[in-house]
Amino acid sequence: MADDEVTMLRDVLSAHRSMLMGALHSNEQLDIDGAFEVHAGLNKILLRWDDYSACEQREIVRTVQYVVKTDDAINDLTAPNGFADDLAELHKLRTFLGYG
Repeated sequence: MADDEVTMLRDVLSAHRSMLMGALHSNEQLDIDGAFEVHAGLNKILLRWDDYSACEQREIVRTVQYVVKTDDAINDLTAPNGFADDLAELHKLRTFLGYG
């Protein structure tokens, strides 16, 4: 089951990356570097999925859901720093997981 969860989360992130690459064609201001930084951080965390408790895994899922939501605290597609809030969420997750 854990492999299925990780596969699903990776698929969600992959689809999000594809959507962002498409959006980049019509918006050169898109914070694609910020997006890729968030994705890299989440993918690194997913490598150790089985090491996390159920509570930690729920927080990882919550963070992925936040990241892929376009219209969150800062709109990812319209603001030049659209992934600043997503980076903050990644930082909170890392702290929660003990990576500080």
